[in-house]
Amino acid sequence: MSEYRHGRVARPRRPWYARTLRLKHLHLSNLWCVVLFEGSIALAMLMALTELVTWWVVLVLPLGVAAMVKLNDVIAGAFDQRS
Repeated sequence: MSEYRHGRVARPRRPWYARTLRLKHLHLSNLWCVVLFEGSIALAMLMALTELVTWWVVLVLPLGVAAMVKLNDVIAGAFDQRS
């Protein structure tokens, strides 16, 4: 830890998806962030193009996925503090 304080080693940058959601207990890799964010947008667009759902799902599905990821982080934090 002292290497980080003295500037000898650069801190690894967290993906913007994890920083935006302010995840504290989940450590997502860049690949998982792409799968969760862009994958949910792509899935919503495919579902809208095939007329399975309306177009507002393209906005709602990524927000729902982000809410579930944040909820998972909160639950992970609650169980981490108990043990």
